[in-house]
Amino acid sequence: MVRKTVFTILLILAAALSNAVSHADQPKLAQVVYITLTKACGCTLAICQAGDIMVGNVFNGARQSLLKRIDYSTDKEAAKVYIKQYRVTQAPALLFLDAKGNLLWTKAGELDEKEIADKLSQFGG
Repeated sequence: MVRKTVFTILLILAAALSNAVSHADQPKLAQVVYITLTKACGCTLAICQAGDIMVGNVFNGARQSLLKRIDYSTDKEAAKVYIKQYRVTQAPALLFLDAKGNLLWTKAGELDEKEIADKLSQFGG
């Protein structure tokens, strides 16, 4: 009985350590780039405006420092760098990047506030 209990405890500890190591190996979020439009056709503009609200709701307080907002309508050159490098095909677009500029997650088009918040938590944002 004692052997079985010790074995069970060791299994639990091994699982906990494995989980801790895999979580530690998770890439850490360094920056979120948000590409939007303030001038567009009606349907695209409505999606971008809704995205602007959601991004504003999620990236407030301490999280605000993670966000780099780029309006393609007024700053095409800055936006083009990210559009080309990360193959963005639609606005609005969110790019979650690590410290080396590697793409951790991307979402384009209609944005979901809960999904964004969940991804922020997943990547330590």
